[in-house]
Amino acid sequence: MMRRLTAFVVRLVVSAGVLWVGVGLVSPQNPENSFAHAVLISIVLSIAYYLTLAKFLWFLLLPWLLYMLIWLVTVVTAYGLGFVQAAMLALGLVFLSWLVEWLLGVKTFRSE
Repeated sequence: MMRRLTAFVVRLVVSAGVLWVGVGLVSPQNPENSFAHAVLISIVLSIAYYLTLAKFLWFLLLPWLLYMLIWLVTVVTAYGLGFVQAAMLALGLVFLSWLVEWLLGVKTFRSE
């Protein structure tokens, strides 16, 4: 039980760090960009990942479209980004998640 909790906390911290850095790159000086805010958004997005069934029905298009819509609305409203900035953030998060997994061996929530 303790190993699972530790793994959850490590993944949460890494996911929040990736999100925090990504928003900082796309929108420098964003007043909403803090690590605590990134932790909260990471929790919301990981819950949405499971509730939309995107984790389990990865081969279907509808769960991914629903998750993508939730992700977009969450990020745009939480950070005050426009659509283009949110799209750039999504691309940046893919790269940063891959980089973290390659360097540290830790998968973020979004790269499961």
